Amino acid sequence: MVVLNDNVPSPGLRNDWGWSLFIEFNGREILFDADTRGEIIAYNSQKLNIDLSSIDFSFLSHYHGDHYGGYEYFEGKKSFKVYVPDKDRILRKLGLLPIVVEKFEEIEEGVFSTGPLSSLGLKEHSMVLKIDDLNILIVGCSHPGIDVIAKKVFERLGKIYFTIGGFHEPPLRALDRLAEVSEYIAPAHCSGSRAKEYVKKKYGKKYVSVRTGSEIILPF
Repeated sequence: MVVLNDNVPSPGLRNDWGWSLFIEFNGREILFDADTRGEIIAYNSQKLNIDLSSIDFSFLSHYHGDHYGGYEYFEGKKSFKVYVPDKDRILRKLGLLPIVVEKFEEIEEGVFSTGPLSSLGLKEHSMVLKIDDLNILIVGCSHPGIDVIAKKVFERLGKIYFTIGGFHEPPLRALDRLAEVSEYIAPAHCSGSRAKEYVKKKYGKKYVSVRTGSEIILPF
């Protein structure tokens, strides 16, 4: 997988507050979230030799602008599937094809949604990729709590191999609970420097540093 945009910049790539991942999995190409602006993911994908026109489907974690704003890049592409956690109010206006996920389920071969979890009225779901017996958890902002999300995945699919995404400046105890069920942890986006330093210091062997442009090949 490649980080198309994260809050942490990299030389030669454009950057803003947002989150987007390009993922190659089982012969398919997946876009997880779409950052804040289409021009960012368009520019960075070109620099990183990624062809966004070949995306097979997308997964939107939740309806915040720093995760759905970049879908403007795909405007008018009627067959562009986007798995979403709640009734759509954005993507249809762009001419895209939102598919609402209502429960924990396998949405594509080897690709799972946790189903929507709520936080203060906001619904968010997370994606799990199953590589043989390894579970890869990919999150957007973890508004429901990264520990809550990880627990649900652990209870349904077993131990998590790798967790990546925004943890929303979590309580340290939530990171401890995550570390109990995830072998590797890559805090990104809205996780905050405190969370990154805590995981790096206390769980050094588990910590994976990521930023805009990072390429992660799994399993390690």
